[in-house]
Amino acid sequence: MEREEILDHDTTLEHALDVARANQKEAKRLLDGARAAHAAGDVTAERVSQLEALLAIADEDLKRVVREQ
Repeated sequence: MEREEILDHDTTLEHALDVARANQKEAKRLLDGARAAHAAGDVTAERVSQLEALLAIADEDLKRVVREQ
């Protein structure tokens, strides 16, 4: 497992931006893994669709946080 860095934030918005970026990165990692597993027959297309939706939500959240900066 990756070592998580503890960052000092001057504002709540900086913290929210870091969290949104981390969530997007994790959603992308999960989706990439699911796509590879689906190609190997280990994961259903439904699960890939769920993770695509999760990534879309993470993308929207990151855009919202960036707008609020």
